[in-house]
Amino acid sequence: MKIPKFLLGAPRHRSLFLLGGAVLATAISLACDPDGGLSTLLGGVALIQAVWAVAASHWARKALMDYPEADMRRLFRRAGEDSTGAGLALIAIAIVLVGLLMVFAPRAHAGELPAGAVKYLPVLKAEQQRLWPDHPDPVLLASLVEQESCASLKSRSCWNPAARLKSAREEGAGMGQITRAWRADGSLRFDSLAGLRAQYGAELAGWTWDTAYSRPDLQLRAIVLMSRDAYRPFRTAPAALAFGDAAYNGGAGCVQQERRACSLTAGCDAGQWFGHVDQHCLKSRQALYGGRSACDINRDHARNVIQVRPAKYMRAWAAL
Repeated sequence: MKIPKFLLGAPRHRSLFLLGGAVLATAISLACDPDGGLSTLLGGVALIQAVWAVAASHWARKALMDYPEADMRRLFRRAGEDSTGAGLALIAIAIVLVGLLMVFAPRAHAGELPAGAVKYLPVLKAEQQRLWPDHPDPVLLASLVEQESCASLKSRSCWNPAARLKSAREEGAGMGQITRAWRADGSLRFDSLAGLRAQYGAELAGWTWDTAYSRPDLQLRAIVLMSRDAYRPFRTAPAALAFGDAAYNGGAGCVQQERRACSLTAGCDAGQWFGHVDQHCLKSRQALYGGRSACDINRDHARNVIQVRPAKYMRAWAAL
């Protein structure tokens, strides 16, 4: 029995590089996957589809060019017999590599961008450029929408203006999960939409609970306005964007108190969020949803919005 060449001797360096790189990339993707491995799985499926597309193209070429004169090895061997032919062979290889990159690069991100984002990213960017043109990193607004509305990237609520989280005493609406809540006796405890309309006047005029789910433009406008105002008290701090996101989720007053607690601790930098202020949570640690406390939710919010979720939107945002 003939032993395959790849089983003889030590593995080639490129084989080790490709295998090790694939394992490392998968491990990193799983470690920072905000959807518990779903995004990594979908990305892997997309890459498998790309491999199949390349293989199918190769087989089709061989089937259509099955005469000896079209044999690739023979052609490259003859091309290498003089400098002009060798140069043309290199150009052909470069064209093939570019073609493969064009197949694989989009596939590496295929399935990561939520379907609703394709429709609403232009609206979100238009609102950002009009209302907050000097945003230091505007793509974070897209990751904020995902954080607020996406239980997973394939969930029906993800980037969906009709997203609704309803319980007996609370309702969250749309891509920003604007909330109203009731007391046990049925009286209204708070109404974020009414408060936003009162605060931002003409910008949100006509936005009521009757139109809460049918105005994606106003939902995204509210997200930009709220994010901008949450950021402004911290704009001179090095970690202003992280402070602003934590304030968007849990209130600016609480973030300021946590910064003070940090400043009283040796080695803690009150100008930095990750590894510093985020270690001094003053929120409740009692389990609320899914075993997570208000403290856990607030810290996960800032981490996901600032560090985990933005990468998938960068190319689409820049292309708008």
